[in-house]
Amino acid sequence: MTFFNPWAFGFLGIIPAIVLLYLLKLKRTPLPVSTLMFWQRVLQENQRRALFQRLRQWLSLLFHLLIFTLILLALARPSLDRSIREGASTVIVLDDRARMQAIEPDGKSRFEKALRLADAMARQAGPVRQIAILCVAGTASVRAPFTGDEKELRAALHATHATDAGGDLPAATRLAQDLLRSRSGLKRIVVFTDRPVDLPLESGAKAEVTAVGSALENVAVTRFTTRPLPASPETSEVLLQVHNFGQKDVSGNAEISLDGRILDVKPFHLGPGQEHTEIFSLAPPAQPKGTSETGRGWLTAKLDVHDALAADNLAYAFIPPHSTRRVMLITKGNWFLEKLLESEPGLQFELLGPDSFQPELIRQFDVTILDNYLPAGLDLAHVDGSVLFLGKTPFTATAAPAVDHPLVTDLDVSHPMLRLVDLEHVSLLRASVAEIPAHPPEGWLFEAPVRSFDHPLLITGKRRTDSGEIRLAAFTFDIADSDLPLRVAFPLLMSNAIHWLAGDRAASAISVKAGQPFPLSGDESVETKPGATDPQTRQAAHVFAPLMNGFYEVHSPAQSRSSWAAVNTFDEAESNLNTAASPAKSVTASAAVPSMVTAGFDWPLWQYLTLTAIALFTLEWWLFHRRRTE
Repeated sequence: MTFFNPWAFGFLGIIPAIVLLYLLKLKRTPLPVSTLMFWQRVLQENQRRALFQRLRQWLSLLFHLLIFTLILLALARPSLDRSIREGASTVIVLDDRARMQAIEPDGKSRFEKALRLADAMARQAGPVRQIAILCVAGTASVRAPFTGDEKELRAALHATHATDAGGDLPAATRLAQDLLRSRSGLKRIVVFTDRPVDLPLESGAKAEVTAVGSALENVAVTRFTTRPLPASPETSEVLLQVHNFGQKDVSGNAEISLDGRILDVKPFHLGPGQEHTEIFSLAPPAQPKGTSETGRGWLTAKLDVHDALAADNLAYAFIPPHSTRRVMLITKGNWFLEKLLESEPGLQFELLGPDSFQPELIRQFDVTILDNYLPAGLDLAHVDGSVLFLGKTPFTATAAPAVDHPLVTDLDVSHPMLRLVDLEHVSLLRASVAEIPAHPPEGWLFEAPVRSFDHPLLITGKRRTDSGEIRLAAFTFDIADSDLPLRVAFPLLMSNAIHWLAGDRAASAISVKAGQPFPLSGDESVETKPGATDPQTRQAAHVFAPLMNGFYEVHSPAQSRSSWAAVNTFDEAESNLNTAASPAKSVTASAAVPSMVTAGFDWPLWQYLTLTAIALFTLEWWLFHRRRTE
């Protein structure tokens, strides 16, 4: 037995004082009385209170001394030698997923209740009782490593908030087991969540699940997305899906707003478990005269219902602002290419002959297309704008003969220029022999997303400059020497090429679920707070996983304007609040164990002493009122 607070034994000097106070002979005040009926009882009291006389009721003093001794031992914080040698380790798994924001009938959220219980457990931390804290939302993460510092644990808990993301609770449990695997002594996992859950436990592991939720009514937006109409890029097609996860009929409206202005109101009526999907077209309103900005393109859908979870009543989507790209085509004559550029929406197309071309014009256009024409003196070191080379390229080896009838053997479908493009069955008459420079000019990075064995058929490159990013693409074959213009892939390939060269971000990266990571290129950064404009919150990373719903600005120095990522919950597992919680329970890897068996099983010894002192004090109070003690 070891005592962490041995100074508490200094209070042992109070015990003689308690005995003296108990045996102290009371001094009576003389008073005249009208009868002698009570004299006998007074004499008995004096005899019992006489100093050094045998006690008549010794049980009262025994209770007082025992209660005082228990309190003194509790202050001394005793611990068994085995507990000191091996210690105890506990992992608190705090569920901070979107459903934990649900408001219970008492007006408190599920997360507030779970946080209060976790805070009470963190107060039990000590030198031999170390605690770690894990959170579930998105990817399971460690909020606080193993420590016996109560203040550090409580600070980590109170810095944690419920998110708008989903998560994998079994994965968090597996992470907790990994943390405990190298620990000695008693091991325990305590999960604070809102619903019953079966945890994957290893043999011998023990976990306690404390559920804090009840079955609630909820309506949610489960899908909200946009896409431009091919025939009219200024008009977007919007898909809205609303789901009723409750047991009652629900009626309401979905307010559709663009940049804070209400554009439309969509009514809905849903029975229990029903969902409603609506597809409609939306044209942004005209801007006032004298303004050139079309707004950010923030499209929101808000349900005017009052339910348990507000996070899924508001959904976000993004309508890319309509912008015109200036494209210059330098060619001796290419009917297919000219007609394609004329019909491409969102392009301002200008046609020049090779005799009229000057390299300085490249900087005045978003994309310059050189069709089977390579100006003299134009090399990679002097390219000062985004250029698409067709046929003749700076990579062509002039001394090597052309490759006859090349086949497309390698295709990098992940490249933005090849999105949804099928080139496998394209017939090519010939292609120039091209090589990526072994030592490219300063700043250039090249790759070949399309190859015919060892011969590149498409070479792309990027170079960072002070004014942004310059991109180029080079097809080593003349499109007139192929059947590509006759295939469906041709307009899609050219559209992808122009938008990639102009620096446009792929539309597939605009909308993500909360907690789902989305990739960033090497020069991109993203605001870590939705709607933030403070550069201090900007995070540069290859992957970013937002945990809160909203619009996140994705900034790239190569683009003239930032793009936006719309983040939503869109998770039926988070919006379905119908699952009622079960009482707290403890489980092991082998079988379930009643909660009363394990509740407080590994409490510190001083807590048992305190509870025993309280129980004896209650018993003494009851005996006093029964006239059994004094």
